[in-house]
Amino acid sequence: MKTLPLYAVENTDHLVLPSDFNGANLNTPALELVNDFKHSAPAIIDADTPASDMLTMMQHEHSRLKLVVDNKGGLVGLIGLEQLSGQTIMRRIANGDLRHEILVSDLMRPREQLKALAYQQLQNCTIADVVATLQHSGESYCLIVERHSHQIRGVISAEDIAERLHIPLNINKAPTFLNIFDSLSS
Repeated sequence: MKTLPLYAVENTDHLVLPSDFNGANLNTPALELVNDFKHSAPAIIDADTPASDMLTMMQHEHSRLKLVVDNKGGLVGLIGLEQLSGQTIMRRIANGDLRHEILVSDLMRPREQLKALAYQQLQNCTIADVVATLQHSGESYCLIVERHSHQIRGVISAEDIAERLHIPLNINKAPTFLNIFDSLSS
């Protein structure tokens, strides 16, 4: 066994992020942009966390999405910044909820509404294929599941793709009754 030399961190040394590397394009294999939980831990939050704390916490952590887990660590949903908007919280308060009693579980997108791509599918796809799928489905993110082992393996989001490729990427969500109601009442 050998000992390696240690160096001082210099003032010119700086952090790098995946978006600093411009090697990805629409023809890059899709798996290169998956946040793969086999290599990095997922961003998770307990379902019973007060929602009032979440927005600040996610902004502080530079996080856009968190997987929501129950007290046994099981996935119960996913929460993104859009679910934590002031409008969403104010709607709950207008319906009689107290701000400090609104939990992440009240605002999250529940597990049964989450969409997924099979990990095996992504092995033969490009980023362009994933973008087309997200745009066609109106989903701004989806989970990645290994179908044979039933493991939730990762997540991929349109925002991460746009940031990494340095391109604008808009996902038009299919209108829901709530979206239509909100647009009529504003």
